[in-house]
Amino acid sequence: MEATKCASCGATGTGKFCAECGAPLGGATCASCRAALSPGAKFCHRCGTAVGERAPRAAGERGLAVALPWAVAGIALLAVVSLVAGQRFARTRDAQPVAQSGMPGAIGEAQAAAPDISSMTPEEQAERLFNRVMSAFEQGDSAQVQFFAPMAVQAFERLPRKTADQRYHLGRIGAITGVPQLASVQADSILQADGQHLLGLLLAAQGARMRGDEGTARGYDRRLLSALDAQERRALPEYGQHANDIARAVVTARGPSGR
Repeated sequence: MEATKCASCGATGTGKFCAECGAPLGGATCASCRAALSPGAKFCHRCGTAVGERAPRAAGERGLAVALPWAVAGIALLAVVSLVAGQRFARTRDAQPVAQSGMPGAIGEAQAAAPDISSMTPEEQAERLFNRVMSAFEQGDSAQVQFFAPMAVQAFERLPRKTADQRYHLGRIGAITGVPQLASVQADSILQADGQHLLGLLLAAQGARMRGDEGTARGYDRRLLSALDAQERRALPEYGQHANDIARAVVTARGPSGR
């Protein structure tokens, strides 16, 4: 059989799967839905099943995994409709929200404080909603995170082509809302285009840890540390924008010894 270079770890091998990291090389299919797997993929892009699973997941687990993206999309669509309807009756787009005493973070307040995105491009809408989610998360306002996160996910999913930075933002929403599949799939897409991208590696490690797979997470940690110097010399714009995230990931990857 002709030797093939693994798109994930760079090792050369034959067959359908890489002998070093287990990633598909070519001709491999998903164990769950039998869809063709892209070389180097960690997850099936049709059903989200992790590469290497020997048997389909239990019916209840698969049902949840398949239904979750559609549920998020449905909730987001309803939220967007509500937002547009509310804007038609607003007295001014710049009006400040009125806080209700004793009800911090209530859904009513979140709706009143919703940003006006009707005149923005799709990219601007996605970024504005992402910033709103992250701001609420940093403030510990779980009600606003839950309100705006589905809207942000839907906004990013509407983009016909996503940059690595946009995929990282979408994956971060999955990380802070407890949806590891969203984080891992976006990390996988980033690494398909650039196997050493720091944001893809740190997001992949986060997704693995959320699933309780510390072994896989440590593998991504090692790849992050190995690629760090060369990637920092590239000075990509998204590296500067997320320098704090990268710094925290490096600390985690080095562990208690700091090495």
